[in-house]
Amino acid sequence: MSEILEICGTFFAMTLLSALGAPRLWLCGLAGLALHPVAAFAVSVSSALIGNYAIFTACRGRVAQRLIDWISSRRAADMHLPRLRVGISGVILMRQMPGPCALITIFLARTDVSSREFLVGSLIGFLPTTILTILATGAAATYLPKNIVAWATVGLALIAAAIWLLGLRGKTGPSPCESQG
Repeated sequence: MSEILEICGTFFAMTLLSALGAPRLWLCGLAGLALHPVAAFAVSVSSALIGNYAIFTACRGRVAQRLIDWISSRRAADMHLPRLRVGISGVILMRQMPGPCALITIFLARTDVSSREFLVGSLIGFLPTTILTILATGAAATYLPKNIVAWATVGLALIAAAIWLLGLRGKTGPSPCESQG
């Protein structure tokens, strides 16, 4: 019963953090340390898909322009791109690119990719890096005592959160959810 609660708690936390734009591979690594490799794989892929699909639908919805303006004020690249035809193969290739997963998702939301193409392409694109990350962290977890793994997981989570928050601290501009008068 406690294993099921641990898996469910990890899934909900990773889904929320993915939807907020946390680095996906760090989350996969933490899941690989904390859970059995099969459970970590299932939780990592499903939470990344759900979190990124939430970003995808938000960018296609009513908050899209405010979100794009908010990101454009923080990035040098112009996010007001013409609609591009990407397809499943383009989504798969974009998921292999290094960089923030949330920004790639926002870019994909600004193209003509359908929801089905986005989900299938993202699923296939997430597989290689997720498998490698979980195998590496799972192998490390098997050779370490459980209490060291637990403390390492907490430590990595705190370091990841601190780096993420420090990166957000230096940003300026209105938040995407503020109403513009």
